[in-house]
This record gives sequence, structure tokens and C-alpha cells, in this order.
Amino acid sequence: MTAPNHVQSPSHAHVSVTRLRDLLLADIPASRLVIACDTIGGIGPRPNDSYPADPVWCAHLGARVPLLELLCAGAPPLILVDTLCQDSASAQPMIDEFRRCAVAAGIGPDAVTGSTEDNVATTQTGIGVTIIGVMPDNLPTALDGDAMVCVGAPISAPDDDVTPGRREIVDVAEVRALMTSGKVHDCIPVGSHGVAWEARQLASTAGLQATFHTTGVDLNHSGGPSTCLVLACDEGDVEELRGLVAPERPWEVVGRLAARSSRHLSTTARR
Repeated sequence: MTAPNHVQSPSHAHVSVTRLRDLLLADIPASRLVIACDTIGGIGPRPNDSYPADPVWCAHLGARVPLLELLCAGAPPLILVDTLCQDSASAQPMIDEFRRCAVAAGIGPDAVTGSTEDNVATTQTGIGVTIIGVMPDNLPTALDGDAMVCVGAPISAPDDDVTPGRREIVDVAEVRALMTSGKVHDCIPVGSHGVAWEARQLASTAGLQATFHTTGVDLNHSGGPSTCLVLACDEGDVEELRGLVAPERPWEVVGRLAARSSRHLSTTARR
């Protein structure tokens, strides 16, 4: 039996996704849908792109951000929609990468759909990704006394070389494994605000206060395209969860969560 407040993804057994011409039909009885999206523009290999980059890696980064947003919320992703501002032939390697990311996150390859621009010539990369999932009945909530763990490390261009294979970048399949373990109370991907800011958001959702240790993690450095995440779990589960990610992946307890002090509450009330 799963302990209360632990995230465990519901079964997809009652979700049916079928195609009708260019439409995806999803039968999701009595469920709350959750939707996340992201865009990339002017980054890629095309003549008028402002920042040169590999198109497959661009597709990966465009997909990982909304995928991690859903996974970390305990919401199993069901459908990936990609919209690409280029012709279908040049876009095919990107579409293949979207399918790989979808499978890593638990989405069936047939539940990936999208569109390309085959009528007008374009000279700049434009990517849009939308992920649709199902929100669980019990929303993830951190608990008083939880450890806060940074999985991966915050890196972001142009300060860092955000390229495939870097040990700092947490893998989509690893995030899925962590969130389906039943031992993560809450989790949040780290973006441009940094680890400390995201950790405080996680704490605030649960009505708790975050305190931080002195660590080797730069708590204020941008995490760019969600290269890392912060999870909350029981201190006794930290080592077991560590085994669900690659040995080379950075993994560090950066702080603790605790009930807010009366002084903190009174200060908050006066604001």
C-alpha cells in the first residue's frame, strides 16, 4: 500500500488514444487534464537562426521542459503535440526525437502528433511543444522534515555548454522512475530562477519553510531547460532513490523542509 502524500502514477489502463485522420481521440473517463507547453525560436541550424544548434537537440530540449513539468507534478503525460515551422522532410529528425522523448516519459509512440510548414519557405527554426496529461486525485505535497535533493546540476547557456550527454542533465526516463517509485512526496524542475527559488516554491505549496545547507550546488544559477530538479522525500529514502538515476548524475541533499515558525508566520501576515 502506498503511503499518503506519495506520488504514484495512476494506471493508463482506462485511457484509450486512437486516430481519426489528423485527429487524436483520447477517452479519459472522469479525469482532470493537465497541460504544459514550451517554445523555441531562432535557435537551430537554419540560415536566419540567431544561435546555432543541432536540430535534434533543440527538439529534445523543447520536449523535456513540459514533460518534466508534468512528470514532477505526478501527472502521467498522455499526448505530445509538436508544431514545427519548417517542411516535413527537414523536420523528420526532430519528429523522431519527439517520439523518443515521449516513449521515455511513458507516452505511446502513436500518441505523438503535430504539424509542419510545407506551403511556405521558412529560414528560421520555430518549435512548439504541448504535453497533455492526467492529474492524480491526490496532488503531490512535501512533508514536514523532508529532505530536499537536487538531482542533476543547474547549467544554462551561454554561461555553460548545454550539450547532449552532459552528466549534469537529468534524463527524462530517470525523472519518470523517481516519480513512479512511490517515495517522492513532491518534485519541481529547476528553470532560470535557480534551485533555491524553485525549492521555496515547493515548500510554499505545502505551507512549509525551506532551509538550505552549504553545498557544492550553486543554488542561484539558472537551470536553463530544466537540467536538474529538486525533490522532497523522507530522509530515509534518499539512498534508495539515488539508485534510480545514473551513477554519474549529480545528487546532493541541499536542505530540509520544516513547519514555518510563528515568527515567520506573523511576518508573512503583515506583508
